[in-house]
Amino acid sequence: MSESMISNSITLLDIIKEAIKKEHESHDYYFRAASVAVRPAAKNMFLKLAEMEKGHAGELMRHLSDLEAQIQVDKALTASF
Repeated sequence: MSESMISNSITLLDIIKEAIKKEHESHDYYFRAASVAVRPAAKNMFLKLAEMEKGHAGELMRHLSDLEAQIQVDKALTASF
């Protein structure tokens, strides 16, 4: 694996980690909004949005895990060369 491929992979890891952090922040924001919402429809909407953000974070975590595993495989394969 070339040096540029390694740095691109690390950059992609950082981007995904930041995206996960932002999804968690959005979840918390919508959850707090639901806790202060007066109207039931608004409360339900905010709770649904919070759940969506939770789902997004989960999807990104799966991608992160897959990418980290692929990086380890790539390192193992190229270590013997």
